[in-house]
Amino acid sequence: MAKDTFFLRTNISTSGTDYVSDDIDISAYTDPARGRVLVVDRAWVSFGTDGGGPIQPADVHASAAAGRSVGVQATSETQTALVDLDDNSLFMETALYASLAAAGIFSMVSVTSAMNPYQTEAGFIIPTDKIHCALDCGVAWNAELDIGFCFEVHTEKLSLRRIQELLVSLTAN
Repeated sequence: MAKDTFFLRTNISTSGTDYVSDDIDISAYTDPARGRVLVVDRAWVSFGTDGGGPIQPADVHASAAAGRSVGVQATSETQTALVDLDDNSLFMETALYASLAAAGIFSMVSVTSAMNPYQTEAGFIIPTDKIHCALDCGVAWNAELDIGFCFEVHTEKLSLRRIQELLVSLTAN
């Protein structure tokens, strides 16, 4: 049976070294008490500057050799910091590393793993009323970054089998 999917998006800008987050309110699409939930099928993260362009060497540091990083995640529950993989609400994470060498050599690495882009056949069931998107920098970038989140989702009325899958995923550790 084909699923009717749609997309949810948000952008978050870094703020110095602070943990920054935004919730996508999905309560209009769900009714968990009656078994109607949102399911994330695929998710992507994009990196750019708050000016709308690509990340440049000057965004890392104005003049000196330096390295910067940003950790990014999406969870089904509100968090106050980036969480480890053993947190059952975490369904997507990635990181971006950038360095500027003294000789002016600029390099960036975006961690590509099974969790970014996130893609699955059965989907990740969001048993709450939000998708919590967050980032943390540790060391401030010279220019603020703009992190984009995009989720392909569908709503689903949970069957008994899917309720059992959800319970196992929420309690397995």
